[in-house]
Amino acid sequence: MTARKIDFYLGTLRLTPEHQRLFNHVEKLTEMQRAFKKIVLPNLGKHCALGGFSEGSLTICADNGAIAAKLRHMLPSLLLKLQAAGYEVTAIRIAVQANYRDIRGNDFPDRKRQIDKGGIKSLNVLAAGLGDSPLKTAVESLLEKQERRL
Repeated sequence: MTARKIDFYLGTLRLTPEHQRLFNHVEKLTEMQRAFKKIVLPNLGKHCALGGFSEGSLTICADNGAIAAKLRHMLPSLLLKLQAAGYEVTAIRIAVQANYRDIRGNDFPDRKRQIDKGGIKSLNVLAAGLGDSPLKTAVESLLEKQERRL
């Protein structure tokens, strides 16, 4: 099914009275996620996401225990900042969700990685010193991809 067909289907579904509440809730949660990403430190923001919001209680899902611990230390300020942004949050719960990114898909794609000039030079030296082998082929292929990105 193409994206256009899915958009049409979801747009139609949104208009039905049975699903309006669900779509409104999803929109509010998406809006809160954007606000949360602006409030929280960028290093933490890419390792956590809002899991749910119900009756003033917000759940934040962290990728691991270390991120969860940092968020727990920030709870009072997070709560105040979300309230100042206009959200009626009265409690925040932190949950560790292992492999959360794998489950939810790649909502926040990583930027394409590039090898710096020193790395490219080192890989060229390596490739030149190797005999014909799968490793040499792989290194040369990596170098070609990097050249196309420049």
